[in-house]
Amino acid sequence: MKERLIGEDQLLVTADTTLGDALWDWVAADASRRAADGWRIANIGGIGTQMGMQQPQMGYGAPSYAVALSLWILYRR
Repeated sequence: MKERLIGEDQLLVTADTTLGDALWDWVAADASRRAADGWRIANIGGIGTQMGMQQPQMGYGAPSYAVALSLWILYRR
């Protein structure tokens, strides 16, 4: 678990994920910037999105799907 202070009175806690620290550092920085205007994170959500079939390289292996993530952050005052 990693904790990031966002604003003076809000904490973002994330588990270890494959998304990496860079994404959560960006979310924390954005939330901290918005906190000065009274905005607070109300919800964070995401969904995996299928990007389509990827063909095997050089005839090796089976076709696979490339996966991406759509992330949203809901703020409220």
